[in-house]
Amino acid sequence: MAEFCPKCNYKLKITDWRPECPKCGVNVMYYGIEDRLREEADKAEYQHAKSQPKYDRLKFALIGHPLSIVRLVLGLLPIIATLLPMGTVSYVLPYLEGAPKTVNLISIIMFIVDNGFDFDLIMKLLGSELVGSGMIMWAVSLVCLVLMVLLTLIGFFLLTLSCGKKGIVRNITIPSIGIVFATVSFVCYNLMISNLEGALPGIFTGTVNPLAYIVIVLLFVAMIAVNVIYKKKNIQVKYKDVSEFLLPYNERPSTIAKLKEENANA
Repeated sequence: MAEFCPKCNYKLKITDWRPECPKCGVNVMYYGIEDRLREEADKAEYQHAKSQPKYDRLKFALIGHPLSIVRLVLGLLPIIATLLPMGTVSYVLPYLEGAPKTVNLISIIMFIVDNGFDFDLIMKLLGSELVGSGMIMWAVSLVCLVLMVLLTLIGFFLLTLSCGKKGIVRNITIPSIGIVFATVSFVCYNLMISNLEGALPGIFTGTVNPLAYIVIVLLFVAMIAVNVIYKKKNIQVKYKDVSEFLLPYNERPSTIAKLKEENANA
């Protein structure tokens, strides 16, 4: 309950239980409610006007231009390309023969889920005189592939900031690093196969599918090309004009025009 009447400043008593002020008769609760509602609406519109440019940049970065849409699609395609067969591995042991297994992102994840990480075994294999070099190459290839996937995911989410000051630079840098990771992964995978086939003749065999890596690299190159074209064309964000909402309600051109129209019709 209010302590004073908002109109005449009369000090209200506990016994003044009626909604009207006993002195001036105004409704204490609803007095000036239109002004208060207008003030709240004014604040809401002001906050909307301040946030609108951020929303415009976000929308334009994702779907505001045909090149933005192409860039958005390309953002995830390198990860999808890792589902392609990147090679095969197989082994033959006495009384035990493993069928050739396809190597791609899903098979790697499933292998880790099914077998987990045995760090003691991994360290022994990496330090082995027989297969150590090959396993080191395998570890480097795997780490580069994982880093490439993570970097691509980060780059995809950072596309929302493409219209920022460093947006284009970031959009070119990330796929460029992705090309490096994909290349190193491919080279190390080849070295791993060569090393293990030499160390374990007739036991271990493997193949590489260069096409999968070529597709990944070409997708990164396409991403870079789209961003270069974007920069060359100097494509600008289309902002919605909300400048009048940054002004107080009674100073806005639309409000002034409305008041003039009402006075003219009065």
